[in-house]
Amino acid sequence: MVEKEKKSIPPGLSSRVAVSIIVVFGWLIYAIFHVVFLWNCFSTAQNIALIVITFLLGIAILGAMWASWGIKIGRGITERDEE
Repeated sequence: MVEKEKKSIPPGLSSRVAVSIIVVFGWLIYAIFHVVFLWNCFSTAQNIALIVITFLLGIAILGAMWASWGIKIGRGITERDEE
């Protein structure tokens, strides 16, 4: 009889989900704060550039975090398949 593998949450998943939620809501709060309070301090082009740059920064943070986790989990899956 073949034992079924326990399906469990991979290590590090819950912390990455929490950080992802914090980054997304943090960026939304920043964007709203910027539009409401700081929009008049910069030109329209500068405002758009700031919003886009902060969005890309958030994407870079999330991408690096999830890519490192995915590589680590992917290596574990291939090692398990080779056995």
